[in-house]
Amino acid sequence: MDALDIDGLQFAFPKGWKASKYDEWGFYRNHFLRQQDGLRAVDLVAVSSDKTAYLVEVKDYRYPNAEKPSDLPKVMAEKVLHTMAAMLPARLNASDPNESEMARLFLESTNLKLVLHVEQPLRRLPVVDLADVQQKLKRLLRAVDPHVKVVSSQKMRQLPWQVT
Repeated sequence: MDALDIDGLQFAFPKGWKASKYDEWGFYRNHFLRQQDGLRAVDLVAVSSDKTAYLVEVKDYRYPNAEKPSDLPKVMAEKVLHTMAAMLPARLNASDPNESEMARLFLESTNLKLVLHVEQPLRRLPVVDLADVQQKLKRLLRAVDPHVKVVSSQKMRQLPWQVT
């Protein structure tokens, strides 16, 4: 399994998958981000062996000084839409061949899934009402993925990768 560290969480993907930390791409940071103020990016882009693309945003609220969400569904929706808008230019103009290839795989996908991965404190009240966030995300992103998933490492909801 390929593994990626996203904010201290280890995402391990099945054999045959391709995954990348999109918000660290040189194309995104050095070119796309400079196009307009306020552009955002999801944390992770993955493509399965059956050509399903995943856009994954990760939030970890387990730490006492963790930034509290102001409008998590709206932020996630913006990140998803901005990331999708960057894929064609990345495919055509990224100087890093790995980024260009990942964008190509994303664009050639036959299915698209959205995932918000949220870790919350175990011994305190939850920071985020996950059911509420999921309903809002479904409303905001229904044209992209009407079945957006909100998950945690304890409740992966049948996603094919592991998080530790």
